[in-house]
Amino acid sequence: MATLERRPSRERGRTYARVREALLEEAGVDLTPDEVGRVVELARERSALDELTDAMARFDRLPPATARAAQATENAVKSIEDEFGLLTSSQVAQLLGSASMPTAMRSLANDMRGRGELLYVRRLNKFLYPGFQFDRSLGRVRPSVKRLVELAQASGWDLEDAVLWLCSPTTYFEDESRPVDHLDAEPEQVLEVAQRAWGVEW
Repeated sequence: MATLERRPSRERGRTYARVREALLEEAGVDLTPDEVGRVVELARERSALDELTDAMARFDRLPPATARAAQATENAVKSIEDEFGLLTSSQVAQLLGSASMPTAMRSLANDMRGRGELLYVRRLNKFLYPGFQFDRSLGRVRPSVKRLVELAQASGWDLEDAVLWLCSPTTYFEDESRPVDHLDAEPEQVLEVAQRAWGVEW
């Protein structure tokens, strides 16, 4: 489901108008559009906090550092989704030009993942595929991706950690840019940097 921020502005405007009307009827409060937006945002934050509280309640004395690390990881994944997209199995198949039936389309990405040909993250028991690993103009996976997967596996890195590393600034580049920023023009350099950073010895 799309968040309010990602919905088309017309739909978001209608949603905000309904919230404003409800507040006026139920509480006698007439808010400006900006104020309604803040109320909606606070409601979303509260909902997210409730979900986090429920999850944390399942653990006994969850260390604050663990909670901060989990939130930092989630924020990083959301940033990757915002910038590059996180594709479902069906979307991967469509991008790669598959004309198969829906079930076969889903199995294409699963099979490629099993063969070590795709980077992925796991969310809510689903595998999602970062968009940066695809050459959309050619409808294919970038050739360097399989080698990155091999490097990560050889180093004992979880592929989700490899995805996060690729999208984080690193001092292995002189300008401390992100490896993902070089993936298109300098794939060999990204592979060399990954090999050094992940401590892989061939």
